Amino acid sequence: MKLSELLNESPCDENIQKLLYDGLDYDGSSADLVMVLGSRKACDYRMPEAVRLYKVGKAPQMLLSGGQVQKTSLGEMAEWDSMKRVALSMGIPESDILIERWSKNTAENFMYSDELLKGYLPEGITIILVTTAYHMRRALCMAHKFMPKYDFIPCPVQKGSATKENWYKTEKGRLTVLDEWRKLSYYIRVGIFEDIEI
Repeated sequence: MKLSELLNESPCDENIQKLLYDGLDYDGSSADLVMVLGSRKACDYRMPEAVRLYKVGKAPQMLLSGGQVQKTSLGEMAEWDSMKRVALSMGIPESDILIERWSKNTAENFMYSDELLKGYLPEGITIILVTTAYHMRRALCMAHKFMPKYDFIPCPVQKGSATKENWYKTEKGRLTVLDEWRKLSYYIRVGIFEDIEI
């Protein structure tokens, strides 16, 4: 089934589960780089998983992407800054951290990261993508659109109110996934990224 076909269906629980979570579990593969997308809670949710991947040898370098200033648990600062502070505090050498400082949304995460990696790492490298579980489908679609020369391995973080196991249990979780459904519908409709098989 194509992504657009699923989005034309009603956003019932089964379709939401298929759209946002099915087939996106981390498969344990190693890669050349771990890429972490910024958010207000990235330093709390996403960074511990990225650090774990680095420490168990899944990738030798880390790319932290996000220039939006947010109220993080470390204070008000740019996403990349909060993520870098966590990485350093958890023992990641600064020499193994790449920083993308300009992006303000998911599309820009990949547009600016693509520019950053040009001439630094060769085309065709494999990247483990770390973001919150409900955000992974849209993030991968953006990755394939704006960084098509790289292979991406999803590593969704199952924390917060909209995980694979709990999104349907609270109003907050349901609102989060319905918002994600609307965003994916919009991006497909206006052609921001290509239709894919689900």
